[in-house]
Amino acid sequence: MNDTNLTSDPSLALPAVVITGGTEGIGRALAEEFARDGHNLVLVARDGAKLARTAAELSQAYPVEVKVTAQDLTTPEGCAGVEQAVRRFGFYADVLVNNAGVMASGFFQDADPAAMRRMIDLDVRAVVDLTSRFLPGMIARGHGGVLNVASMMGFMPVPYEAVYAASKAFVLSFSKSLAYETWGTGVTISVVAPGVVSTGLHAKAGGQNSRYLLWFPAWSPEQVAKLAYRRFKRSRSVTLPGIGNKLGAFVTRFVPDFALIPMMGWFFRVRDDEGNVLWPRPLTKPPESERASETARFKATD
Repeated sequence: MNDTNLTSDPSLALPAVVITGGTEGIGRALAEEFARDGHNLVLVARDGAKLARTAAELSQAYPVEVKVTAQDLTTPEGCAGVEQAVRRFGFYADVLVNNAGVMASGFFQDADPAAMRRMIDLDVRAVVDLTSRFLPGMIARGHGGVLNVASMMGFMPVPYEAVYAASKAFVLSFSKSLAYETWGTGVTISVVAPGVVSTGLHAKAGGQNSRYLLWFPAWSPEQVAKLAYRRFKRSRSVTLPGIGNKLGAFVTRFVPDFALIPMMGWFFRVRDDEGNVLWPRPLTKPPESERASETARFKATD
């Protein structure tokens, strides 16, 4: 664990906003919004050097305390480390922003199973884990909130983004359910579901040549963060940036899957730099030992 500026006296605990993935993209822009409004910050990411630079920049720009902890949120130990660090910093989590996430574009059959597990761990499990750690304290205090970052993909099945879209559907459902459960407690549960955002996420995922980046208008991280922060402060449960996204989320309720899914597949099909569609890698035969074990398993069920 890589923590800075530690304190240990619980009587001096101050409210802070905990932001995962707070060094770039929407997370960094949200850190700016909260800091501008006078909130202390605890930024969480894996890259300690980026965290240190971000903290220095925000501390210089705004009269707030900015502290950092380098954690791998794909592990239970990383989530526990966030909770422990917040306490040692002398803070309590008044607001939790679940922003950290990864995506992957391509055929599911070609995906690295370990990478898919890490995606689910970060995009789903960590959201639940961190919320379960900090939400009870917010409810007990009668104040605070959780702001989750989902995606427009969460409103529909998306071929070639199957795991990512499903994970964001979970975040949307989870957030809306908690918003109802916590009604009247003084705690705000809000989720923002942007469409295309101008970050490096798409290139890292391998979808930089997909048609959705050409057809769908892109928002900047700052635009998304400004709107999400404003609506969070107004206790709005769901934020859809842009008229097009609002219309899209509404229309998908009525478009049957036999039309919707192929359309999404056309937009999100992975392509090379010349625009040619990419096909799945050729399947290879399983090793002899694996085939033998499969045969034995089927015989055992006869």
